Amino acid sequence: MDDAAGAEAAANGGIEGSADPCSSGAAAGHRLSVHQIAGGGKAADIILWRRGRVTFGVIFGATMAWLLFEKSGLSFLTICCDIFLILIIVQFIRVKIAGLLNRQPRPLPELVLSEEMVSNAAASFRVKVNNMLMIAHDITLGNDFRLFFQVSHHAVTYPC
Repeated sequence: MDDAAGAEAAANGGIEGSADPCSSGAAAGHRLSVHQIAGGGKAADIILWRRGRVTFGVIFGATMAWLLFEKSGLSFLTICCDIFLILIIVQFIRVKIAGLLNRQPRPLPELVLSEEMVSNAAASFRVKVNNMLMIAHDITLGNDFRLFFQVSHHAVTYPC
């Protein structure tokens, strides 16, 4: 190991190779800019305030959404369902108006779930349920005392 490689290994805690996320593997001396690290596209421009109006719009929209959730007392799922219901009604009205005007409505994409997608979702769900059951088993047997006492405290403090 030469002096430069030894100094780099010592700087990285004895691990050879660069642990610096900003350095590129192809050009060892080349460093990436913050814009490139953030993705280098439109999203990076918004994050880095290069598109000030768009960034302001995103912040304003997020603030309005937060205020809507905070003041309405509704959950995120309830508001999403309401928005989807409104979109379905608007689409229904558009199709009916197109029929009255003897115009052909735009075709909707056909929504189909593939067997592979359903199998992957079921496998992922099975793994998560098995993990929860293992945690519940450990809590029940008292293998994780800290978590057991947290659960029992929560059950006493907030009874059903």
